[in-house]
Amino acid sequence: MVYFTGSADNKAVAILKSNKPGNYKIMKIEDLFLAAAEDNTGKYLNKLIQELRKHQDLKVPDIAPHIDFLAENWADNLEGRRAEFCLEVAALDPADSPIFRRAVVESLKHLLPHFLNKSIFFRALGARDHNVPLTKVYKRCKTLLKLKNGLNVFLDKPPRWGILGNIDGVTTSLGITLLSGGGSLAIPLEIALSEAYFFEPGPDTLKLSGFDPRTQFSANEYRDTATRKSILPIDIENIKQIALASLTPKNFSTLADFEAWWDRSSNNISSDLRRSCAARSIEEMYSLLKAESAEPVAFSDDELDQIKHFFMRLKSDVALREGAKLAECVAMMVPRIDLKSAAIEIFDPLKGKAPFLPAMECDPDMKKVAIMAEIPVKSLESVAELLHHSYSGPVLAGLACALPLRCINAICDPEDAEFTSAVSALPRLSCDIMVWIFRNNKKVGEKLTEIITIDQVLHALGREKLPKAWQPAQRELRKLLLNKTEFHKLLIANAGDDISAITSALQNSASFGGGEQQSLLVKLARISEKVRSHIENGVGEKILASKQNDIDQQSPPEQLFTSILSHNAMRKELQELINKHQPENRESLKNARALGDFRENSEYDAAKERRNFLSRRRSELEYDLSTIQPMDFKNVMVRDRVIIGSCVEVENENGDRETYYMLGARDGVPEKNWISYKTRMGEAILGKTSGQRTTLPDGTKCTIIKVSPLPLEIINILNGE
Repeated sequence: MVYFTGSADNKAVAILKSNKPGNYKIMKIEDLFLAAAEDNTGKYLNKLIQELRKHQDLKVPDIAPHIDFLAENWADNLEGRRAEFCLEVAALDPADSPIFRRAVVESLKHLLPHFLNKSIFFRALGARDHNVPLTKVYKRCKTLLKLKNGLNVFLDKPPRWGILGNIDGVTTSLGITLLSGGGSLAIPLEIALSEAYFFEPGPDTLKLSGFDPRTQFSANEYRDTATRKSILPIDIENIKQIALASLTPKNFSTLADFEAWWDRSSNNISSDLRRSCAARSIEEMYSLLKAESAEPVAFSDDELDQIKHFFMRLKSDVALREGAKLAECVAMMVPRIDLKSAAIEIFDPLKGKAPFLPAMECDPDMKKVAIMAEIPVKSLESVAELLHHSYSGPVLAGLACALPLRCINAICDPEDAEFTSAVSALPRLSCDIMVWIFRNNKKVGEKLTEIITIDQVLHALGREKLPKAWQPAQRELRKLLLNKTEFHKLLIANAGDDISAITSALQNSASFGGGEQQSLLVKLARISEKVRSHIENGVGEKILASKQNDIDQQSPPEQLFTSILSHNAMRKELQELINKHQPENRESLKNARALGDFRENSEYDAAKERRNFLSRRRSELEYDLSTIQPMDFKNVMVRDRVIIGSCVEVENENGDRETYYMLGARDGVPEKNWISYKTRMGEAILGKTSGQRTTLPDGTKCTIIKVSPLPLEIINILNGE
């Protein structure tokens, strides 16, 4: 085993820049292995896989130990690009050592969706079976991930065509309906992944199983269709075997007739097959580019013109709907053109259409740009390269701030000043941004590391129902907060003298239970004397005890209702508090601390009082917004009973009449007779019917005269219209 020491990045730069003769190539790949061991971005991994593809044998002593070194080094962090890299190496037939086989299994656990992440599917893949070569594990995995209902299937031994149905989750067998009308059958998944060929459905795919000889369907068209429609790359020999089994004797009565048909235009395959530049859809372009990727060559000027016209004709809704597939097409094109030349103009028609290429250099639509989360990591680097040649630094930095972790890695460098400025300007940090900063804390500098505070962390962890691509970073940030000592030190350092900010934030957080909070405070106390003193003074224990008592004693919160107007007002107040008032207060505290002695520092005392008020008010608003439901008063059906959203006329014992409007929990305006149903007045008349008597809070006895719907003008005001 070879072990490396020193800084990976620094050594990589030194070796890659050297021009020493002799062992340059070996030294270069050794250095790439070293750099890849610490690489979280995929930058070195992409270069390394390109170098490995140039080697005919990965089992040689110069390569095999280094692959095991990577697998062993990544044992606790095999996800994302690293997981994909392990499978890509498996496809190159490396040495099948126990270390690397284990890495492949762990990689599959991260790459397979949850419904496939079961032992029965791992058996079908042969992931743990050393009798199944790693190259076959890779092929089976890629096939499994592509399977879906409706695919056309070719089965050999005996030759049959069918349509794919469901996968039985118990027996892991595939249900297939035969095209010949001979019923259906179940094929073990392991056999199907090893021996079957799968094709996208369509009229032209059906011709692969047989066609009317009068249609003059040529062998070139057969090869073209099979290449485009296959869910995985397929070579000419396999296509020929499928054609032979499918077309004889139905289309060709003798082997000689078939061979004559197959050879008739085989010498002109390259000229007759459709090129990607002539594609009629994104799906077809993807298939053709994938077929051409085996031996990619630069596009000619005519081909570039055809591609540009295809992008010009492409409709915006199609580009948005198939954004991830379009991005993969672009990723396969980028290595085949010179982005520094005028050739880059072929992508201009995509700006504003493709979700990963915004139309303007300011304020891009982040909801559309987020499609980048669906782009495979290995394609993302090429898309990022195009972005770097198409947009300015501030625009790229702005894009990165809204994207998941793996996209940030591809687009931004840790030492990028423009990205630092963009992140510093954010009122709230995402889990992805904070994890990225922490991973690169030695490179990004204090300007970014100091903005990771307990308040920012807990707010990010409190976000619910995040899209799938953003969930891994949220899970990782939670692990950092609960278990990582270096992360604890960073939070304590950024809290400065305001240690109470940590316990206060934990008190108001709903993301952790009392036990987790207690454990976290103990870990922080082991690191910091200030935290330990704070807890020993009883402050931390009282906070946790009071919170636990509240949890034990409280019943589930009552579901309250209020108008859309009031609900929006609360949300606006909370946003202003978070984005404006609390940042201003933090700046005031920082300035006040700089003045020196706290005992006679009135500015510091005032700033602390302001901080406590803002913290309490924020907690109140967050609680109210979580328990109060906005209500549309247009939908209220009022009959003869006083309900929320009704107009009530009452008459007291003196014959005086008054009209009240029964409204939501936060809608009370006494001078307008707008009554909140949660007040004593509201409770006195709520639920009463016409003719029923009641006693008002001031002791006045009255009778309900009439119950009717709210006037339209009041409804419009309450609905914010």
